[in-house]
Amino acid sequence: MNIDLLLTTQGDAGLVCDTAAGSPVAGVMFDSDTGQLTLEYADLDPLDLNIPVDDSYIETLYYATSIQVGTIVDGEIRENRQVPILLTNDPQANSDRARFAKPRASALAFESFLKACVKGQPIHRADLSDESSSGSVMGGMSPSILKFAPHLARQKAFEAAPHLAPKGPAPPGLGPGGGRSGGGHVSPMRGRPPPAHRNNDDKDED
Repeated sequence: MNIDLLLTTQGDAGLVCDTAAGSPVAGVMFDSDTGQLTLEYADLDPLDLNIPVDDSYIETLYYATSIQVGTIVDGEIRENRQVPILLTNDPQANSDRARFAKPRASALAFESFLKACVKGQPIHRADLSDESSSGSVMGGMSPSILKFAPHLARQKAFEAAPHLAPKGPAPPGLGPGGGRSGGGHVSPMRGRPPPAHRNNDDKDED
């Protein structure tokens, strides 16, 4: 399995895989000291991703409360889910995160996220020595031409149906499917100091 980490300018994060794991992701653990990400599955052992998060993305993930996780194979979105991202090195913050971020699946939210992505990095490779796997999981394919698998296409149509449109004003910062819409999202991490960035001295000591 190969996985990329993608981010938007609004601070939303997501993981895109090229193979289904066979069990839904229940959550993501993040160690902001080492940059280590770990996938927690419902019915499988955890998977420690083998490429650390780039220093420039550490703070974004530190303040994130949830993360999109999807599987894209041959230009088709096969799975998508939004799950909590918890800090392994700051348990005190996780109680608030758990209240704000519950696992959910929204095809519309995942599509909006992909279209808003502007940067990213490889975060896991099945074979780190295989240079042919160093490229993007999406293979440079534009999100606008990706297609949903039939079951997700039906879900997307159901989410977009008029009977699901909100009857009153939406909560601040939330759009259809529970995603952000132009800012206003209040994070329970707001006001907490940013994580200390790793430096070269720290890396030399490891």
